[in-house]
Amino acid sequence: MDQFVASLAKACLTMGDLSTLYLDNVPSDFQVPSLYFPPCESNPSASAFNCYRTDYFIYAKVFAVTRQDAMKIAEAVVQGIMQARCMLPVYKEDGKESGDILKIKPPSARVIDEGVAQINLAYTIVRGFKEEPQPGASEVKINKDYS
Repeated sequence: MDQFVASLAKACLTMGDLSTLYLDNVPSDFQVPSLYFPPCESNPSASAFNCYRTDYFIYAKVFAVTRQDAMKIAEAVVQGIMQARCMLPVYKEDGKESGDILKIKPPSARVIDEGVAQINLAYTIVRGFKEEPQPGASEVKINKDYS
């Protein structure tokens, strides 16, 4: 789990007033209420001259006794994120704030089963390419001899 996903999970736990987090398959004796945070889906997209972007999607699940309870918790998370203007602090491994902000897209929530609500989270990260020396124009020879 990278620091962005960990920061999102921490925000969801705090805003939903939850104490149990599952990252792997949910065990048969899981606790309710709880939050399941699966691995995120990624979708890299077109690059610019010196950077590219990757869109990330997380479909977190809130488990509770009833669908109403699950949706109440999920809605508290969604409203908490919206109240934070969709800008959440990024945390370091030691749990302290890094000073960076993760801007996420407005989240949504829906009931998906009895006692289960899903929170849809999405964000984009722009990364720069590693700087590597590029050959000059005179050094590139394509099917011709440019002596």
